[in-house]
Amino acid sequence: MLRINTTTTDNNKKPRNASIELLRIIMMMQIIFLHISEYGDYTDLADTIGGKTELMYWIIWLMCRCPVYIFIIIMGYYLSTSTKGFNIKRLLKCYLPMYFYSVLIPVIYGIFRPEETDKVMIIKGFFPMISRTWYFMTLYILVLILSPYLNRMIKDLDRKHFLILIGLCFCLFSVWQPLSMLEPFESVIGIKKILFTQGGKSLYDFIYMYLLGAYIRRFHIFTVHETYSEGSVWNKPFIYLAGFLLLGLINVFLVYHYPDIGIEDVVAYNDNPLVVLQCLCLFRTFEKLDISRYTGISKCISYISAGNLGIYMIHEHPLIRNLIWEEIFDIDRLSFYSDGIYLIRFIIIILLIYTVCWLIDWIRRLLFSIIKL
Repeated sequence: MLRINTTTTDNNKKPRNASIELLRIIMMMQIIFLHISEYGDYTDLADTIGGKTELMYWIIWLMCRCPVYIFIIIMGYYLSTSTKGFNIKRLLKCYLPMYFYSVLIPVIYGIFRPEETDKVMIIKGFFPMISRTWYFMTLYILVLILSPYLNRMIKDLDRKHFLILIGLCFCLFSVWQPLSMLEPFESVIGIKKILFTQGGKSLYDFIYMYLLGAYIRRFHIFTVHETYSEGSVWNKPFIYLAGFLLLGLINVFLVYHYPDIGIEDVVAYNDNPLVVLQCLCLFRTFEKLDISRYTGISKCISYISAGNLGIYMIHEHPLIRNLIWEEIFDIDRLSFYSDGIYLIRFIIIILLIYTVCWLIDWIRRLLFSIIKL
């Protein structure tokens, strides 16, 4: 989601991959789709309508479970080789836009809609980190603060011990916790007061994904980069894309064939083991794409991806969220989803929200550049 300057001064400096910047854009669009599902009632109404609508919901929705983790994997991928200590400029580059929107949106809302804006909302706007206006932003900044210390640890890990660490995290967060939520195991396996991660939305999970991104950067999952041959299947993006799609379809299969054990809740978690593997496959798909040779396209992608931070914060601010889903798209949702072309409307809504929020953030970025922020 974020595009913070992560240029390093060490020998492992890696220029930004335009394909990964494209992945950021796609993930932001997936986040908007997930919000359509939650706030636009697609989830509830798909279950009510059933049949093909419900099946289509599960297929699309379970192919869109990766955005949050992908953004943190990218963060770990780029920042983990930095030899710098605590970087206040990098932190401010993330925090200042957050503060800007957190203060400005309630103030503007209070001017034009004072009856819908209470004093608590305005006061909370001045404390976006601790008031949890955006849970993702708070966790992202916490990982950013911790990253220099995580990097010191990562630097001292060889491949074997790093792999063991990733394996331990996988067992703790992607095996133990999901199993504890399933009916056959919940009375035996417990995580209370130990590992509660709110479905993968915790600091534990963000550090876990940061480490996974760092591991991919150094060891490319299976082996050290230097041992790859140009024709190796592990250098082909299609193999990872096929893995991503297969894992998503397995999740759909589980939902339909094991409805009585609470599997629907587990597959919704970010730290669902199949979703974590999907994240890995999807990231590798785009890492292995080569569009950087198309200079014009690469510049355009990088320019667009720079607005992802603002797009997220604008449309997911509680006040704007209500405006979008309760007023602008206040429609007869049952007939909307019963219509055979609602998926086309989804695309239009996603592009509309993305474009409008991107333009607003472009103005913010222009303003910041003028005042040298």
